[in-house]
Order: sequence, then C-alpha cells, then structure tokens
Amino acid sequence: MSFFLDIALPVLALMGLALGLPYLWALFVPEGIGGLVVSGLLSVVVIAAVVSAYLLIWYGGAHGVAPGALVAFLGLWVAKSALAWAPMLALGLAAQPRRWKEVVW
Repeated sequence: MSFFLDIALPVLALMGLALGLPYLWALFVPEGIGGLVVSGLLSVVVIAAVVSAYLLIWYGGAHGVAPGALVAFLGLWVAKSALAWAPMLALGLAAQPRRWKEVVW
C-alpha cells in the first residue's frame, strides 16, 4: 500500500475534477444564477458518482451487501470526501461570473 497511489493521487484528482467541472458545465448551461446553480448541482452529482465508483472498485465491489447499506456507506464516504473537493468546487463556481458576457453579476 502506497500513500501516494492510494491516498494522495485520488484526492488530488478529485480536487482537480471539482475545480474543472464548473468550467466544463459553463459551456452548456446559460449564464446567470440559475446556470451557476445547475452547474454546481451537476458537478456534485458527477463527483459523487466518481467517488462511489472509486470506492466500489477499491473495495472490490458490493458482493452480498444490501442495497440500503451500500447507499448509506457510499453516501457517508461522499460526504467525508467533500472535505477535499467542496472548497475546490466553490472556487470553481465563484470564478464563473468573471467569464459571463451577457449577464451582469
């Protein structure tokens, strides 16, 4: 078990994903507060899916686990991982109004 490969690299990748997703969604959602909220919600859904997929792969799948327990387990880890990715997502979302051309913040 390597600290860099098992812990540091996934956390850094998750932080980069959280920072970059708002810029990706800005290409598709309209400018304004509504678009900013949609961008944030889409980013949270994608990050939660990535964290859940990583945990399922890391733990070797969900063999014989009740679906309710699995959802609770993954939800708990998504919430714990938010300590790493939520500040980066907030920074990415806060930078979006600077790029708006039509809507004034």
